[in-house]
Amino acid sequence: MWGICYDVNTYPDMYGLVIEYKLLNQDRAFVILPKNGYQLNPKEIKKLPEPPKYIYGQEVCPCNHPEMTGIISEIYWHFKKNCYYYKIQIGKKLKSKRYFDNDLKQLKL
Repeated sequence: MWGICYDVNTYPDMYGLVIEYKLLNQDRAFVILPKNGYQLNPKEIKKLPEPPKYIYGQEVCPCNHPEMTGIISEIYWHFKKNCYYYKIQIGKKLKSKRYFDNDLKQLKL
């Protein structure tokens, strides 16, 4: 399942990020991505309707700059547009630009 982490007190570094999680019971959810091993209260997660097109760690490039390759390092939900957007890391630098589904393409393995 995919959702948005709203637990600012327990895991402030994941607050607002899109997470993949698995419900363990009605009181605990196990986070799979972006950081495996965390457990949250499901009440601190807003469930999202479908998984993102790209996932954490996936290698992509911007459609308008195919020579620039990076990995998906952050995934967010755009509430006004009701869609995912991504931040990519190129080398050690996190790009500040927001990329939407149609702005990126997956690199072939």
